[in-house]
Amino acid sequence: MTSRPDTVSAPAPAHDSAWARGGLAATLAYAALVVFAWGSNYPLMKRALADMPPLTFSTTRVVGAAIVVALLMRIKGEAALLPPPGERARLALIGLLQFASVLGLVSIALQFLPAGRTVTLVYSMPVWAALFSSLMGKARLAWRQLAGVGLGMAGLALFLDPSVIDWKSPGVPLGMALVLSAAALWGLGAALYGRRQWRASLLSQTFWQLAATACPIGVAALILESDRTTHVTWPLAAIMVWNWLVPTAMAVWAWSRLLNRVPSTVAGQLLALTPFVGIACSSVLFGERLPPVFSLCAAVIAAGSCLVLWPSRAGRRAARDPGREG
Repeated sequence: MTSRPDTVSAPAPAHDSAWARGGLAATLAYAALVVFAWGSNYPLMKRALADMPPLTFSTTRVVGAAIVVALLMRIKGEAALLPPPGERARLALIGLLQFASVLGLVSIALQFLPAGRTVTLVYSMPVWAALFSSLMGKARLAWRQLAGVGLGMAGLALFLDPSVIDWKSPGVPLGMALVLSAAALWGLGAALYGRRQWRASLLSQTFWQLAATACPIGVAALILESDRTTHVTWPLAAIMVWNWLVPTAMAVWAWSRLLNRVPSTVAGQLLALTPFVGIACSSVLFGERLPPVFSLCAAVIAAGSCLVLWPSRAGRRAARDPGREG
């Protein structure tokens, strides 16, 4: 999943011309596809884990998605499947931090946690990204971003309150630790990604990161899950095909299209809607009825993410006039 708010930046005039050409409907369609694909996939993943061990599922998903992305690149006529040699090591590291964390750690956590609760914690990612970017000296946080980080951390603290979470339930402490680690690692990967300009196309980056991620997750699956059985069922097959095509391939394509129509900070704010989609889908599929405090947690974390991703006044000026940057 290349769910990075600031992965690709298109020139500001392209954004303006997209809106001027009456592209609002298409822009909203791309945004809806991304939010729905990523939000709805967490309860579907939880259902798939009833038939397949988590790391085996993640390995199959990553390999299948890499094949789909390679086919898309061929259809689009992109000649370079791999990034330039000088970018491969860093992109592989970023892929491990982001893909391996979200696909590997979260898939394990879903065995112990409800899908709605999991997706809420995972999408604290922009808050972690802002923290790491600030610590690396990449970005100086504006007051609204500091407020966003504070809100995000307050939401997480409320989420972890012992009066809300039954920490004595089997697997809950491990599941919560894995999800929070995944969100933090994603944020670190996003901060590293934003420290430089990339020559490789978005699809080439995605293919390489998926390929790099498949190796450690596959080895871990062989070591840790060799004695576990996979039950090949129609629901599992359907969910697997869905994962190959929609949350990875189509959503990545829609995300790149979205980033060419609106500024990346605006597009990134839409990720704050993803937990609500996940909670709604979990309620439909599993009958999850989260207490009101969980909805409050999701709202607080989403509000914090929006403030973190909201462009500063200088950023908005730079988006209108790229020549002012640097």
